[in-house]
Amino acid sequence: MMDSLFFSGTVIFLLLGAAAGLFLPIIGNIGTLMILPLIIMITGIPPEMAVPIALAHLAALWVPGVVGRWQSGNVDGKLLLWLLLGMIPGITLGNWIEGMAVHGTWFTDMVLAPYLLLLVGAVIYRLRPFPILPKPANRQRKKVVQWVTGLPAKTLFNTSGISISLFVPLGLGFIFGLTGKIFGPVAVLLLSPALMVCLDIPVLCAVSTAVVFHFIGMLSISLTGRYMLLPLNLQILLWLFLGTSMIFLGLSFFMQKKKPYPAPVAVVLVLITSATLWALITSQPDLGPVIKHFSFPIQLLGWFGGVRG
Repeated sequence: MMDSLFFSGTVIFLLLGAAAGLFLPIIGNIGTLMILPLIIMITGIPPEMAVPIALAHLAALWVPGVVGRWQSGNVDGKLLLWLLLGMIPGITLGNWIEGMAVHGTWFTDMVLAPYLLLLVGAVIYRLRPFPILPKPANRQRKKVVQWVTGLPAKTLFNTSGISISLFVPLGLGFIFGLTGKIFGPVAVLLLSPALMVCLDIPVLCAVSTAVVFHFIGMLSISLTGRYMLLPLNLQILLWLFLGTSMIFLGLSFFMQKKKPYPAPVAVVLVLITSATLWALITSQPDLGPVIKHFSFPIQLLGWFGGVRG
């Protein structure tokens, strides 16, 4: 009985979600992006299934932040629209690349590579902080801004207070759609720096617009995949989110600064997720077969995911 409970797929995904939450005080917000490599490396689920789950997991974590950013009035709606239009062909190309590479063993390594670099960079930054973005007076930054502002087909974005070519948000949206479809949550690191450094958009407007765009973009990429709407994958997502939100609930009580959520918000998220999970698992099988089918560490670890080695 105990073996069946502890080594069930349910507990494995709950613990993976908790691990992603525990990374927050260790390596900062980058920790929440680590859910994708954790899913792939621990359970052996391939990237084409893990990416939409990881994107939906991060989007769910961002719901309170997205609401706050939208209510702040700093979101540039016109810029957001053009970013979303550019994202559509990016997702389409990403689908094609994924379909061509899905059976190659190199594809998994390619997806995991940026997360390894990101993890190393985050650890180094914690030990010895270093400048991440170039300063306003940086010569190379000035050259990039000058080149971007010289592109044709300009239009005025009132909220951001800039006049730039429509090719810029279309291109940025395309890059996010392509990288998000292939590499998953790590793509969220691209847009905010581009808006602030390359376009000179005020920080509050750049971050707010990027957060809302990322939320919509992550859900779009996740839901347009072939796997996310499967009931079993929805259950995986909910167990991951429950694990992370439970850790966030604990951190909200014990962290004095940089709390992931206010405690009442964390409580509501845990309760809603728990109720949704209860409703779903009463009509769906457990996650043991998923681990049994995909997990590759079984040969090394013996009992894992409800499977005897």
